[in-house]
Amino acid sequence: MFSKTIREALLIIAVACAIGFSYTAATHRGLFAPAQPHDASHAPQFILLDEAVQLFHSDSATFVDARHSYDFGLGHIKGAINVPLNEFKLTPLSGIPKDRVLVAYCDGQECNSSLDLALKLDSLGYSNVKIFFGGWREWTTNNQPTE
Repeated sequence: MFSKTIREALLIIAVACAIGFSYTAATHRGLFAPAQPHDASHAPQFILLDEAVQLFHSDSATFVDARHSYDFGLGHIKGAINVPLNEFKLTPLSGIPKDRVLVAYCDGQECNSSLDLALKLDSLGYSNVKIFFGGWREWTTNNQPTE
């Protein structure tokens, strides 16, 4: 009797899998979803301090701080907007054109929030996202403008 129960359970699992795979194949979802080509020409790029400073002084970029709002309140790159990764909301970016240069940063090289935020912004259609991986620590160490 136990082996009959196991066979019936395996049959039910096999039928459920077949139905699931058939459904995803018919709707082009899941494993059968078409691959979305990613345009690497506008994928987020890492920049060094020199380029971040040049973008800042040319006023051709918006700096986006991925740190917690508490840290942002203690100090940030002058003119930066806060989009904390842990409570991601696009509201602060609502008036910014999708092709504007955005420079994502966080605390510094030990922090990956700027990378994660940049990838999120890129996936939402922001086409010119850069990552300043040196972040807040490198900016302040080099006496750049803060508020």
